[in-house]
Amino acid sequence: MDIKIEETEDTLKIIKSCKEELKWAFIIGIICNACILYPILKITPGEYYFGFLLFYTPILLAILSFFCNKYSYEVIFISDKKIFFYQTYSLNTLNTPNLSFFLSNLKNIYSKSYGGSIYFRIYDIRKLVVNIKNHPNLRVYFIFKNEKLDYCAWGYEIPMEEAEEVEKKIKEFLKKHNDIELK
Repeated sequence: MDIKIEETEDTLKIIKSCKEELKWAFIIGIICNACILYPILKITPGEYYFGFLLFYTPILLAILSFFCNKYSYEVIFISDKKIFFYQTYSLNTLNTPNLSFFLSNLKNIYSKSYGGSIYFRIYDIRKLVVNIKNHPNLRVYFIFKNEKLDYCAWGYEIPMEEAEEVEKKIKEFLKKHNDIELK
């Protein structure tokens, strides 16, 4: 896992790249799919192959997504007025941000590692879906005010030392270029 910090005169770009891990996760996902698919296709008559493969395609993609989701590219891009968050599996497709916020609405940035499992935090008996703030696998947290979404997190399973370095770099950049002082 590599974290690159690119600073220009008026922008800051932070990229979390997991190219090697993504390659191995994809290979493991393909092997798991082959282990599931081979015995089934061995007993399936030849005239049903196309229909079965058409039926199995969503299952194949779900298994690959399960293995590869945590190794996606994550990018933070800070310009003079906005902060953009990107997440993708290829750096060639970074053309549309997943989320964007105005810097004037940024209230706080902090890095913290929360313990626990994500599976025990998403279910609540009173509500079917619970919004997970303080996600146990994410490391750098952004709090916003006056936005539809007041919270965003970045850095899936990066080491805490690197998360603290990213937080420090963002705060220095905002203080130097935008005169935004954060805690």
